[in-house]
Amino acid sequence: MSDVKKELAKYGKLLHDKDMVIGSGGNISVKSGKSVTIKKRSVDMSSGGVSGYISFLPKDLRKHEAVLSTETPFHIACYAARPDVKAIVHVHSPAIIAAGEKTRMLYKVSYEFEYVINSRVPVIPYIQPGSTALARVLAKEIKSGANAVIMKKHGAISVGKTLEEAYLRMLALERGAEVFLWSAL
Repeated sequence: MSDVKKELAKYGKLLHDKDMVIGSGGNISVKSGKSVTIKKRSVDMSSGGVSGYISFLPKDLRKHEAVLSTETPFHIACYAARPDVKAIVHVHSPAIIAAGEKTRMLYKVSYEFEYVINSRVPVIPYIQPGSTALARVLAKEIKSGANAVIMKKHGAISVGKTLEEAYLRMLALERGAEVFLWSAL
């Protein structure tokens, strides 16, 4: 059993346990060398099981597309956009989605947000999930230096040099979205 898959299963379960994903929603991935390991399509991360993840070479995408996450295109595009990105977390958090409806960018909403995310967090318009258009727009934001991006009516992604860093950035984004929403009351 792969250590990468164990790590993905651990963080996938943590995301589920923190109510940042439900059912088969959301996905996470890690890039190691030329290989990407990602959550499979329709897998519920609550189990913490390693069988819910698949490793593949991006050049062999077509061979595996029936089982890969529908969001695989944006994972591949973000890895290509910035060589320092080695992990991606994608959630459908209600607080993040709500914040995305109220602003065009989150930035420095708290010390924790600023320190952990270490970038502005743009809000992009709704674009069909799984589409190449979404992959292009997310990759452009990541390439420009964003470490997290909110997708209107969809959720958010965070990136990192490690899966732990991407996970912590997502937690900081969730808390930042809550601070932003509470401050508007």
